[in-house]
Amino acid sequence: MAEQMKLFTPDATYKVCMGDFLAADVLGTEALEKEFNGHAALVKTYFTMNGQHTIKIDDDTATGISFSQIKMIRESSGKDVITDYSVKYEDKCICHKGQWLIQERIGNFIIVDSKL
Repeated sequence: MAEQMKLFTPDATYKVCMGDFLAADVLGTEALEKEFNGHAALVKTYFTMNGQHTIKIDDDTATGISFSQIKMIRESSGKDVITDYSVKYEDKCICHKGQWLIQERIGNFIIVDSKL
């Protein structure tokens, strides 16, 4: 997860919304890495497919929207449970020393479907 943190500014914010419910509100890459590692520890395997990524650049700032399909397998009561997530990410980015970094990300989990 440390490699992923290089995509964010050190003071980045990351929010996760499940409908109208704010499920997570994390500030800074140190806290974000701990959050990601905590979730990853519960996952046996996962698959992510990203698409429909649009970006609007305005000098050294940008806004973007991307969509992702995520499948995660976790174990519950000795059985594998697969959860499908349909996510819309809304990003605010800055260009710092020639590198684009995410300063703010909101993950809107639109569909969450779990099954054995």
